[in-house]
Amino acid sequence: MNAALQEIVLALSDPLAVETGGSHNQKGIEFQKNWAIVKMFALKDSDAVDFLFLFEAIQDVAVLDSSTSPASIEVFQVKKKDRNEWTWASLTHLHVPYEPSKNATRKKKTKPLDSISDSPIGKLFGSLAGLKTLSASGRFISNAGCDLKLGSGGNAATSLPVAISALPPHFTDLLQSALDSVQKPGHPRSDLSKVLLERVDIPVDDAQTYTIGIVHKFLDKTSPKHAGQARSFVESLLAKLGPLGTNTVKATTIEEMKSRHGFSFYELNHALGDLQQTTDVDFHLNEWLVELRDSLTFWEKTQIRTAFSGIYTRKLIGSPLPMDIEISESCDTWLAANPMGPSLVSMFDMALAHLRAEHSGVKLHELQAHFLLKAIEKCVDPS
Repeated sequence: MNAALQEIVLALSDPLAVETGGSHNQKGIEFQKNWAIVKMFALKDSDAVDFLFLFEAIQDVAVLDSSTSPASIEVFQVKKKDRNEWTWASLTHLHVPYEPSKNATRKKKTKPLDSISDSPIGKLFGSLAGLKTLSASGRFISNAGCDLKLGSGGNAATSLPVAISALPPHFTDLLQSALDSVQKPGHPRSDLSKVLLERVDIPVDDAQTYTIGIVHKFLDKTSPKHAGQARSFVESLLAKLGPLGTNTVKATTIEEMKSRHGFSFYELNHALGDLQQTTDVDFHLNEWLVELRDSLTFWEKTQIRTAFSGIYTRKLIGSPLPMDIEISESCDTWLAANPMGPSLVSMFDMALAHLRAEHSGVKLHELQAHFLLKAIEKCVDPS
């Protein structure tokens, strides 16, 4: 049994280590999952040989450098913000300390030091405090910058990732005192250099499109003929990540933790490997829709593309709807009885007449999308 992984399992029952605050709304969940995929591909680009992402286990996301024998862990608070930047108060739940160079003419209202516990920064330090076997660090991630002055000048909102220790001394002193006030007896003092603030460029209102761009760039470099499948690949990854961390029953074993919260380097490589074996159906769909241009309106083509993407994504992740299976079988039966001729338009019209008779309650563009997918697959792989 790996001691580092076992330590993380034990941390799941420590309220100081896990996320216990408010829940994410749907936009926040999408931001978090898309950020995680972007992070995975950044690690792939940096030639990482292994990793394990844990969702809603140790804070929002935790990344280990190995899924079997980790030596390090990075813990993340991943928060979207619709307006304005993060302030000292919103990050720490503490008052703004006096600047020593200024004469205080009025007594400033202070906040209890233990207010730090329920703050984003406090939660990160709380998680790190319980991890002794692993080399542990933390990072606060957001689409909005952190409006904090740095000790050397400048502002954290406009800088590259910056450590909390880079803030002016009157801020770090107050933060250190606050962390000391909630620290468990016998634990070493919090190291302010271990937690960083970082603004990322992922747009909150369309995080998936940004992620598709990142994955398209990666595929274009590593497997150009599959770059056109970046969208469906990202959709399949998001579907796999979606359930992780939603089970409220605490994991008590390493296997349960990985199953309920984890996504590994191996799983990402396996998904990429499956993609390598998959026909570039999007490329062929575009060609076939051009061939059908005189039979379909612009709006019909849009509806077909949308339905096609949904059907293909469900197939990729192994979660087809009962209707998908029934229509797919009908398409297979028709294609087996009707050899492909020289005219796509004629074949398309005859097949749709047959499918509409068998599945009268299904929308036309759904039937069209199903047939095109099955016909493309049969054309590419007649066996």
